[in-house]
Amino acid sequence: MPIRARARSAQSVRRDGEILDAALEEVVQSGTDQLGMHPVARRVGVTAGAIYARHETPDELAVAVWTDRCGPETLQLIDDCLAVALGHRDGGDLVERAVSATPAVRAGLEMLAIARRRPDLTEVMQPEVLDRLDWESRDPRERARIAFLVGIVWGIVLHDNVSDVEPDVWRLAMALINRALATDTELSDGEWQPEVGDRITSRTGDALRDALVDSAAAVIGQVGLQSTTVSRVGRRAGLTAGAVYTQYASKDDLLIDAIRVLLDEAVTDNRPLTDRTVDRIEMGNVAAHLLTRGGGEKRRPWLRFRLEAYIAASHRRDLAAVLDELHTNGRGRYHAMLAPAGVKPSVADLVAIVGQAIPLGLAVLDSYVDGLDAIDFRHVTMPLLGYVADASGAR
Repeated sequence: MPIRARARSAQSVRRDGEILDAALEEVVQSGTDQLGMHPVARRVGVTAGAIYARHETPDELAVAVWTDRCGPETLQLIDDCLAVALGHRDGGDLVERAVSATPAVRAGLEMLAIARRRPDLTEVMQPEVLDRLDWESRDPRERARIAFLVGIVWGIVLHDNVSDVEPDVWRLAMALINRALATDTELSDGEWQPEVGDRITSRTGDALRDALVDSAAAVIGQVGLQSTTVSRVGRRAGLTAGAVYTQYASKDDLLIDAIRVLLDEAVTDNRPLTDRTVDRIEMGNVAAHLLTRGGGEKRRPWLRFRLEAYIAASHRRDLAAVLDELHTNGRGRYHAMLAPAGVKPSVADLVAIVGQAIPLGLAVLDSYVDGLDAIDFRHVTMPLLGYVADASGAR
């Protein structure tokens, strides 16, 4: 005789839902890495034992939050991005869903971003995402369109968790992107040879500072800010925790310095591309090469570090303030880059903001598919930057 599950009362089922709702609120407010039984129990007004009776570990609780609260809506967003990228439906609603992302989508994208370092989440989420992307069956043009659109939609959510952008900027950007996705572009003959980026390292001229910044970036990119310790950073740099504290007062001070230093290094590393004479044709080439430079094995540690910084900043205003400042400085650089082409400041802002957001989305996608550094993004950037130039009146 088969074993039959014991019937559960309506009150028990209702409590299950209350626990998952509280866990979702905890993820949105404090982050997946902070999810624990006691904070959730306090939100619900029960003992931690009531949570443990349903979920053995915080990771199991996180899986339940994904499966029952975040996953359906987040996976639907992926499905809709694919449909738009492949020309099966209009994408007019995507920007609204990104700029006004529900708690489930905000938490779901954070889980997508960190699942690579959380085995319980990876086991559940990776097959679901890969099944939808069906990456290996896609041709080069499809891969470019999917990666670009998924990158920008995910990037909007991650960017707006840290720095608010006027929705009209995203609306204009998405209107131009949708138009570009619907345009078939004949590219020049010859094999696409992207200029893959090299490793980003600290080059301040201070040997101790450089060693600590590089070590912090590597550790944070691997395990996240919450699990990073000063001792681990020092050990990776071949130093003691005491040596770290001679340079920085806290782990957070080191993180902030690493963000500032390494973002500047990334800009410097990309300058041979961004300093090219920019016209409406060259703009598309430059944009495509900048996207491919962000992928690949050498850049992956830097991409993951920056992604982890944004995830941490989405729950911490002190870190968000640092990124806000860097966003403002970055827009100034885009103004200088695009001014020779006659691009209006308002349109330069649009290009800058998209340029800040899409690498975040691509960094998440990089955890699920290979070969982002080989994608010929010109399939999208050539028509897109042409439309940007038209909107700006640039030559």
